[in-house]
Amino acid sequence: MGLPLTAGVIVILALSGSAYAATGRLALPGHQDSLSSQIRTLEPPSRKYVNFRPLIGILSQACHACPGKSYVAAAYIKWIEQAGGRAVPIRFYSSDAELVRLFKSVNGLILPGGLTDLWLDDPYVVAASKLVKMAEKENAAGNVFPVWGTCLGHQLLQILAANTSYNELLVQTDAVSHPSTVKFADVAKDSKAFGTMFSMRPDLVTQMQNPEANIVMENHEFGLPPAHYEQWPVLGETFDILTTTLDRKGVEYVSTIEHKRFPFFGTQWHPEKPPFEFSDLTIPHTHDAISVSQHLANLFVDYARQSAHLPESKEEELAMLVYNYRAVFTARDIVMEPSYDGPDITYFLDGEESELEGLPPFVFTKFN
Repeated sequence: MGLPLTAGVIVILALSGSAYAATGRLALPGHQDSLSSQIRTLEPPSRKYVNFRPLIGILSQACHACPGKSYVAAAYIKWIEQAGGRAVPIRFYSSDAELVRLFKSVNGLILPGGLTDLWLDDPYVVAASKLVKMAEKENAAGNVFPVWGTCLGHQLLQILAANTSYNELLVQTDAVSHPSTVKFADVAKDSKAFGTMFSMRPDLVTQMQNPEANIVMENHEFGLPPAHYEQWPVLGETFDILTTTLDRKGVEYVSTIEHKRFPFFGTQWHPEKPPFEFSDLTIPHTHDAISVSQHLANLFVDYARQSAHLPESKEEELAMLVYNYRAVFTARDIVMEPSYDGPDITYFLDGEESELEGLPPFVFTKFN
């Protein structure tokens, strides 16, 4: 028979009393002042894991007719959370010193889909370039730091590698709100992204190629033709093409890439949408679509657990989390609008609280 609630509270307070007396604050048993020691005492027998509280940076994007200077779509945050990570917004207009501070505090980076034009001198592209270069340097030194690019972010990884703006590297595609399939390259069977799927979940491999299932959610106006890997050899020297996809008109484009050396991944399609986005009625929500999403989230966050980056303090850690900002149900007034393909829920950064009241009905239009 368990203790009554009041007795349980007394026991907890008694156990915590010595900690309070020593530190001046109420602490749960096992509390340690050092964030570093708190995390690393949980290290398992496998020594590749050094952090079971991974923080994932998400690069924000400029708002268009919306409150705040920039935003992060909540689906990327939830996608991280479903695999055991936590999200940290990284403002694209941050100073160099702030980018370095945040990079040293987080354990992975997501370049999300969105609306930004990918000119090499665009502030968003410049910030992404700085962060990716830091990640390349970190991995080259033997320190794991994963990078994930979705849709626009997938394009951006290749634009940075080729050092070429999007108008030269990309072509127009008819793939907005287009649930589709992928064609796997031979190299995918032994890839970091899909190797375990081929060996342990061949049914998902089959379904990703099944035109009757269409569990791969595409939503973009541009794509990169595989032939451009020959025109820009640095792309083939940097990335393996794992999958390609055809748009509605039969135009082929690269749909999944993986860095040859580092844990960098890119999908032209959206693994975060099937579990967490519902305003676009074309998004697949089948068990298989969500299983693929979970597989890739697990993959990415598992690499993040191998990163030893830490915030300087617990206070800094809490201050940088996305939970400090208010989530706004941006799709609430437009769920019946068939052309809307923006995020259901959005975090706006650096806006006045008053601006979040009574949002305009059309905050977003077309998304990559």
